[in-house]
Amino acid sequence: MPNTMLALLLALPLAAAGDPAVLVSYSFEDDLATGPDTFAIYRNGRGHVRLSQAFHVSGWRSVELRDVKGDGAFPELQGYFPAQDRGRLYCHFAFLTTTPGEELNVALAGPRWFEVEKDGIAFWLGTRAGRLVHVSGGVERPLFTVDAFVWYVVDAVYDVPAGRYDLTIRREGEDAPLVTLRDQPNAPARPGSAVDKFSFVGSPLADTSSVHFFVDDVVLRSDRPVPPRPFVAPGRRTLFVDRFLAHRQRLLERRCLLPETPEELGLSAGDVSLLARDGRLDRLLGGEPTELAGSPVLGAASDWTGGCRALQEGDAAGAQALFDRAAAAVPDAWIYRLSSVLALSLGKRFAEADLRLASLADVAGDPRYAAASAFVGLARGDLDAAESALRDPASRATGGTAGALVREQYFYVLLWQAQYEAARDYALRVKALAPTAWAERAGDASFHLRDLAAARDLYAQAIAAEQDHGALRVLYLKLADVAYLSGDAATERRFREHYYGALVE
Repeated sequence: MPNTMLALLLALPLAAAGDPAVLVSYSFEDDLATGPDTFAIYRNGRGHVRLSQAFHVSGWRSVELRDVKGDGAFPELQGYFPAQDRGRLYCHFAFLTTTPGEELNVALAGPRWFEVEKDGIAFWLGTRAGRLVHVSGGVERPLFTVDAFVWYVVDAVYDVPAGRYDLTIRREGEDAPLVTLRDQPNAPARPGSAVDKFSFVGSPLADTSSVHFFVDDVVLRSDRPVPPRPFVAPGRRTLFVDRFLAHRQRLLERRCLLPETPEELGLSAGDVSLLARDGRLDRLLGGEPTELAGSPVLGAASDWTGGCRALQEGDAAGAQALFDRAAAAVPDAWIYRLSSVLALSLGKRFAEADLRLASLADVAGDPRYAAASAFVGLARGDLDAAESALRDPASRATGGTAGALVREQYFYVLLWQAQYEAARDYALRVKALAPTAWAERAGDASFHLRDLAAARDLYAQAIAAEQDHGALRVLYLKLADVAYLSGDAATERRFREHYYGALVE
């Protein structure tokens, strides 16, 4: 396809968009970094995902995906972008298949991943027995017969609040579209279904496809001028240590930790769309007092913002009552329970605060948990007294939940106070009690010291002792950050791609 034609097609869905923000733009010509904020490559089994010069729309390369039926796995290109819970999303890509009779799938999905439900799959195209279909309202609807070795250019405009999309598909070399559909219900027929990821894949569920296809020129734009934050390392928008420091600063200024997504407050996509219309969502996610009503979930969110204001004003009892009411209404919203830890510690109710922290063990890897743990330790006295008050029980504690919490608090207080050498020394002294956790914490303190060699060795020790795949993911990314700051690009890439895969020819 001539590049002039490509440029025209790229412009078509954006005519009414003003100055949209580019969320994703991959022509696959440059060296592309996988990662948590870009995309991941999955190619287990006998299939593959790789760059190819065999076919392309623009430039000289595209992505080639080959599935193998019955191998127990599937190849996939899965990409990520900032969650879109309002406005319109403009999606553009091209695909070519050499095997039209084999199944392939293309989807835009949200926080509920690839389920046909609200905040799951919103837009879904696929090939079924030689025909292209789209899934609208839970039903596969046929579009046209697919020819082999032909590029098809897809443009979709997804209205998030309405949960509906327009779809235009053109065949390579032809000006008139093969498909022009307007106002189609999304896959689950649910308004307000948010999206934050895309997928190009074969047959992920039944493993019955031997499809061989190519993808090129993937572009996603939003009509809201909210460009993503810049990258600070390949595939990542923040280094892990910076998250703890940011939460520390937040607690110093406002005494309340913030959710990272609306889902952490229990909000549905419908709630998000409703609150976004008049700016209440931004105030809510910023912890500002926000009057909400209409459902228990909204009432809980309103109570939480009231609790944050009470914390800032030093009203521990008032904050505690509001946080408890919010947590009772939405038990899965762990940020409410973590907030209650802050209120309990401010009210000098340390035994209860420790019990609440113990109940949050499943989010202990989140830097907000670390910041809250330090806050509890600090609340036992002033900055100097807190370290002294914890030192002796920390050194005596040898086991059990209570001992583990005291050790954690002592370590995080040292980290809070930027006593990184003392924090590392203590972590090393107690490492035998929990080798993985304390080797990682000693590595974190070394990272803060910018003793990158020590951090690298300690993270490697933690990996050697760790069995949980999710925890390993964090450790590999920490090692990637160490390598990045060390100027070792090859090692940074190796660790990052150990989890997220690589896109190479």
